[in-house]
Amino acid sequence: MLPMKVRVQGLKVALTVKLAQDNLHIVDSLELPTADPQYLKELACYRRWGDSVLLVDLAHEDMPENIVTAALGLKTFNLVPAVGLNVHSMLKHQTLVLTLQTVAFLEKKLLWHDSRYTPLYPFRLPYCDFP
Repeated sequence: MLPMKVRVQGLKVALTVKLAQDNLHIVDSLELPTADPQYLKELACYRRWGDSVLLVDLAHEDMPENIVTAALGLKTFNLVPAVGLNVHSMLKHQTLVLTLQTVAFLEKKLLWHDSRYTPLYPFRLPYCDFP
């Protein structure tokens, strides 16, 4: 397994690439009026999300029933909780759809990892040769 700092950096790079390619979309919630898989497919077509979509919500228990049922009927639509988000899943899917709560959670966690190693590894000092 890769070190945590490398995994976090990979997650940041993958999110940046998705944003730069206009394949990162943020929604208020994943609520759907119906549990029909065809409705979810048409919604993705209307919003130009592409063929494969990764839907990320904050917690698996809080995901709406309609989106869970609709995504189970489609092979290319996957639901993942925020803690299960990884680089492989993001690169495998064409579009990444996050909820607002997920964005706040990821921002908090990724920024925490940036400042996590500072007291432990004080290697930010300028380089100097021995005299």
